[in-house]
Amino acid sequence: MNLSDLEEKYGTVGKIDGTEVAIYSRDNEIEVLENVCPHMGCQTAWNEAEQTWDCPCHGSRFAPTGKVIKGPATKPMKLLIHVIEDGELRLVE
Repeated sequence: MNLSDLEEKYGTVGKIDGTEVAIYSRDNEIEVLENVCPHMGCQTAWNEAEQTWDCPCHGSRFAPTGKVIKGPATKPMKLLIHVIEDGELRLVE
């Protein structure tokens, strides 16, 4: 994913190296999470008004960093290690 596609203080979903990701950028930092709700495996969506990742399946809500705000999920979203190379986000295995 190209960094120019991200806006400051903005969440977006997409794919990096074939992995569904949830990305939040703020203050020149980027959080890359696996876009899978740990409760039942649904994909989350960015809620711009609340600045949260929301699961449409059972209502779990997560902070931009993936921390659980509201269950039923009890575990955070998985943080993915990444690097930036030539303006592109890449995942580190």
